[in-house]
Amino acid sequence: MKTIWMAIMLVFIVELFAYTWCRVQCVRIGYEIATETRTYEQQRTIRKNLAIELARLKAPKRIETLGRQLGLTSPAPRQIVVME
Repeated sequence: MKTIWMAIMLVFIVELFAYTWCRVQCVRIGYEIATETRTYEQQRTIRKNLAIELARLKAPKRIETLGRQLGLTSPAPRQIVVME
């Protein structure tokens, strides 16, 4: 009778440890998902800001202003060659 109780208790304890391990893993994975989600959102924001910055830097008006500051002018009609 004593060995049956020991076996039942052993099974109960093993189940308890397995359940606890599963819960700990679920919480750990949840934290990892939250961390990765935050990282993704930060990178998405950075990407959006970089796209805006690239558009600003490539703006024709800005490039024209920089060219004029460097002493560049628009080409004369005889300097333009059309490539076909």
